[in-house]
Amino acid sequence: MIPHLGLSPELFAQAFPFHFAINREMEIVQVGDVIQRIISQKIIGSHFNDNFRIVRPNIILDFEKIHRQSKSLFLLEVVSSEMQLKGQMMYSEDEEIIFFLGSPWVTDKANLAPLGIKFKDFAIHDPIVDFLFLLQGTNTALADAKKLAKELNTQQIQLQTALRIKENLAEIASSQAKKLEQAFKKLQETQSHLIQAEKMSSLGQLVAGVAHEINNPTNFIYGNLNYVNEYTEELLKLVKLYQESYPETPPHIQEHITNIELDFVSKDLPKVLTSMELGCDRIREIVLSLRNFSRLDEAEMKLVNIHEGIESTLLILQSRLRNPGDNLDIQVVKNYGDLPLVECYAGQINQVFMNLISNAIESLDSQHESLPHESNIRRRQITITTEVIALHRVAIRIADNGNGITPAVKAKLFDPFFTTKPVGKGTGLGLSISYQIVEKHGGVLQCQSEPGHGAEFSLEIPITNRSSSPQQRIASMSA
Repeated sequence: MIPHLGLSPELFAQAFPFHFAINREMEIVQVGDVIQRIISQKIIGSHFNDNFRIVRPNIILDFEKIHRQSKSLFLLEVVSSEMQLKGQMMYSEDEEIIFFLGSPWVTDKANLAPLGIKFKDFAIHDPIVDFLFLLQGTNTALADAKKLAKELNTQQIQLQTALRIKENLAEIASSQAKKLEQAFKKLQETQSHLIQAEKMSSLGQLVAGVAHEINNPTNFIYGNLNYVNEYTEELLKLVKLYQESYPETPPHIQEHITNIELDFVSKDLPKVLTSMELGCDRIREIVLSLRNFSRLDEAEMKLVNIHEGIESTLLILQSRLRNPGDNLDIQVVKNYGDLPLVECYAGQINQVFMNLISNAIESLDSQHESLPHESNIRRRQITITTEVIALHRVAIRIADNGNGITPAVKAKLFDPFFTTKPVGKGTGLGLSISYQIVEKHGGVLQCQSEPGHGAEFSLEIPITNRSSSPQQRIASMSA
């Protein structure tokens, strides 16, 4: 189908997870992700009446009659689960198709579980992770570093040619080559540090800006919901008092009451306000997680809750952990220990979590694509373990049950610009930058893996950073 509302059919199905579209024959031709998951049988191509029942308005099941009621509020019932959907019918004249855009009619979190629905199903996710990798791939400093590396490689080849011609200068040339190699490695490290600093600054500003822009209107809505609730209750009481005091209603008023379905509105309005309050709570939770991840205001070392950083990272990567097409979501198992607050650069440690968990997801996705569908029996899983170990240090282990890493790849895993991904898919800086961040904290980053048995990345950092001054540690603790 052609794009609708400026969106492709795939993005349209994600943006409106509870939508569907019907043609003049009342056949379903398009459906949202969540409805497709809830209705187990194939829904596209089936008849409307096989999957849904119109509760209100009371009309005959006919394309033209539904089209003429496009301004009415529709209440539908899913035949297989008796779940109710509430929304509006929208007519597309170009294709002669009617879209139903709506949402489940629920007023309590407890009602979601029996329907197999979670809060995350109500809307698409913010593509912040995509922005992160776009910044990595298009960074000007990275292009300059690759160009300089190519020039240095050319110089090495020329130097080796000169060594073969002038054997009497072999020892001097070998010494120069070593110095050049050290300079090259130092240059790579310097370039990766510059890229990391620029990227973290841009990402932090992006995440914090998005969180701020979402938070302001959400607080405005949330702060006024109590007043709306109070005003609504008072107005409904007033209507009830009028009905009790004047039981004989004039015909024109009675006609209007019937047209607007006053009894239904009186019961539904408080439920709508409760649903809006639940939605605002969810948005505020997401904004808090984005702020915890960005840590834009924490450039110095501070005492940090490691588990909060992991949870914020998982929230941002939530859309990549889901696989709506075949119910093969990636399961995250959390074995959290009793960790104290850790003195560190919170934004940089969160970046390490982002790189390691993203690599685990990519490994599991690669395994899923390489195996036949019927062979994908093993549940894709990422296990995150935290604990306090000896010498006042904490350990965070992130393991996956993917294809594992070969010894040859493992030997170069933390080298700058080394990547096994296709051209344009990876920069080879994620693990190298993570390694340098952990080293900067006085810690160690290691990888344990065997082909066919998954991979585990383990990072250990001290609870208290001894390189910081006593004044910095006191200030951090008081903050």
